[in-house]
Amino acid sequence: MGSGKMKPKQLPTWPLLFFPVTLSMGILIIPLVPDYSDHVAAASAAGQTLRWFWGHMLCAASFGIGALTPWIVVGLLGERANAGWRTVCVPLMAAGGALYAAGLGADGIGPLAMSVGGGTARMFFDGSGIWITGVFMGGSILFGVGLLLQVLIVVRSGLLSNRSRAVVLLAALIFLIAPTIPSGWALYGMASASLGVYIPIWRALTEPSGIVD
Repeated sequence: MGSGKMKPKQLPTWPLLFFPVTLSMGILIIPLVPDYSDHVAAASAAGQTLRWFWGHMLCAASFGIGALTPWIVVGLLGERANAGWRTVCVPLMAAGGALYAAGLGADGIGPLAMSVGGGTARMFFDGSGIWITGVFMGGSILFGVGLLLQVLIVVRSGLLSNRSRAVVLLAALIFLIAPTIPSGWALYGMASASLGVYIPIWRALTEPSGIVD
């Protein structure tokens, strides 16, 4: 009888594309809030109910799947993955992804529930700032640092060409830094950075040669 343990070649690679593509779709759907401190603008954006809700839900789902990506990447790399770093990046991205999903769920549903319940969306933003901000910052630090470690594991494995290494390293740094900017414009940076990290890695892991330019 088999052990039931999934072999590296059997690991699915679709989450490596699902995460950045779904995240980017969600970010494009969410109405732009140029300044997070402007709660009037945030409430106005939340007034576009369907876009606000579904954009946040897509982003939350993307981070749920995104938490699987380090396990897939290090599994496919096998012995080429740095043992010490891989034991750190997997739990970091799992915890960060969970916090991101929790924050997106609260931010996507909270203002809509307040409006339906007889209050206003602005009441949610006025009262939840410290809580939502704390959850998002915790998620961005954990997930971002884990993502950077994952990229370093890939770079050190020799999987990518020099040009692709530069691209994924720069993209990982942008993904880590962008959430510190209190503006919806920073989300577009995160979307672009996620694509910049995962498309080269996905291509390299699915190419027979294992190396892409």
